[in-house]
Formats: sequence, structure tokens, C-alpha cells
Amino acid sequence: MVKYIIKRLLLLIPIILGVSAIIFTLKTLTPGDPARQILGNDATEEQIQAKRDELGLNDPAIVQYFRYIGGIVHGDFGKSYRTGEPVISEILPRLGTSAIITLGAVAIGAFVGVLLGILSALKKYTWVDSLVLVISMFFQSVPEFVVALVLIMIFAVNLHVLPATGIDSIKGYILPMATIGLASVANYTRITRSSMLEVLSEDYIRTARAKGQTEGNITFHHALRNAMIPVAQSIGTNIGNSIGGGMVIETVFGIPGVGKYIVDSITQRNYPSVLGGALIIAIVLTVINLIVDVSFVMIDPRLKTTIISGSSKKAPKKAAA
Repeated sequence: MVKYIIKRLLLLIPIILGVSAIIFTLKTLTPGDPARQILGNDATEEQIQAKRDELGLNDPAIVQYFRYIGGIVHGDFGKSYRTGEPVISEILPRLGTSAIITLGAVAIGAFVGVLLGILSALKKYTWVDSLVLVISMFFQSVPEFVVALVLIMIFAVNLHVLPATGIDSIKGYILPMATIGLASVANYTRITRSSMLEVLSEDYIRTARAKGQTEGNITFHHALRNAMIPVAQSIGTNIGNSIGGGMVIETVFGIPGVGKYIVDSITQRNYPSVLGGALIIAIVLTVINLIVDVSFVMIDPRLKTTIISGSSKKAPKKAAA
């Protein structure tokens, strides 16, 4: 297990190199001059060239790239063109806000999706099953920003129970969480329904019914426990999707998270902030997926054999020698 964790952590190296290379390439191909963006249109050509020299923009792209990678090795993600502050110091305070929204969205999506999936499995091939399918697919098909605007219209404009923007109180987190979470309901519903139908057809479920146990006890005590394994395995993917959706939703709701920080930096051509934000999100996603994978072993110990065998394939050859 330790070898597996170390191997997954080492994968951070090619991930960082790949993400940084892609963004550096896009930065090179993107029109516009960050130096002029910073100094304004009234700046002279000499001032712009001096600013470019200060920022290192006159160096070849490959030199800029390896200089940046060398800084990351020492924990330096660059400095913001707009404020001159280290990017990492600007992102870390926002990271907690984005994490709260992401985890809350995943919890809402999983809770609603699992309930709908159980209901759909218990009422399979009925109008209830069809209604659950329509509801879940609706939230998956409608763009998240449209859902956000509808929720703002209902709960902020008409009912006046939740704020439309900002996070001045805990109420400010509710609409962003609900917006992102509802987008993942269809995935959780589909997985839960499929898994529940498979588990409910097992022999031990029929044995429990033959012993006279109630359907509620069979569903929640016997079937649901085993049906949750595929649902838990999809959480890592949905966390990544929620982080991606959070970039748009944070902008819609005016939330000072990492997503809005990156979007604002893109419009300002603040490339160190864009690159630093993207790299930190990539690192966070990799660590989260590792935690989720390791947690699978706690949920289903049978997976431990697969992980160990995958990280020690050379063992049989040594034994044969």
C-alpha cells in the first residue's frame, strides 16, 4: 500500500509538467501584451519594454518555462502581474472557500442522487422510475449557470430568503452548493439504481425475505451497504467535475474562490495567477483522487489485493529465482 501511495504521488511530476506546458503554449499563442495591460494605453514603448524585461517576457518561451518550473521546485508559483504579491499567498485564502463549496456540492448531489436512485430501483419500470429519470436528466442537461440564475430568481429575488451574491454568511454557500450539486444528481442516481437492482437480485437478499425481514430492513441494512461501493468510487470523479463547475458558478455568485480568481486572471492576462491556480487545482485533484482510492480499501477490502499485486508484479520472479 505504501508503494502504491508513493507511486501515485510521483505522478504529480508529469501532471505539473503537462499542465504547465499546455498553459505556457496557450499563453504564447494568445494575442495581447501583459506589459501593456498592466501599464495602460498611455505607456510609452520604452516603459513597456522595460516592464517586459522586468517580467522576463522578452526571453524565449522555453527559457521562461524552465525558469518557472525551477521556481515551483522551490515552492515559488510566481508573482501576480496585477498586485506583485506571490500567487500562492493569494490563492491559499481562496482555497478554503472553494473547498467548502465543492464538498457541500458533492454532499448535496450524493444525498439527492442516492435517494432518487433507491426510489427508482424499488419502483422500477413504473411511472415513479420514469419521473426520477426525467428529473435527474433535466439537471444534467441544463447548463449550471442557467440553474444558478433560476435559483437566484426564486430564492433571492422572489422569496428573499437567500443572498444572490457573496458569502457574508453561511446562507451565501447554499445556492452555489445546490447549483453544482444538482448537476451531478443524474450520475449518482444512475449508479445507485443500477447497483441496487444488482444487489436486490442476490441470493442473500432472497434469503432475508424468506426469513421474514421487512423490506425497509432489507433495503437499508443489507442492500444499500453493498450498493454504495460503486457510488463511493464515483465521488472522486464528481469532486473534479464540481471543481470545474465551480469556476463558472463562483463568477456568477461573486464568490472569492479559486475559480473566480482564475477567471478574473484570464481576463486580465495575469498569466502567473492563471498558471498557479491551474497547477494548484491539478495537485489538489490528484491528492483527492489518491485519498478516494485508498478509502476504497476501507470500504471493500477485496480491492487491497488488486492494489498490492499491481505495485509488486516482480515478486513472483524473485521467488522463482
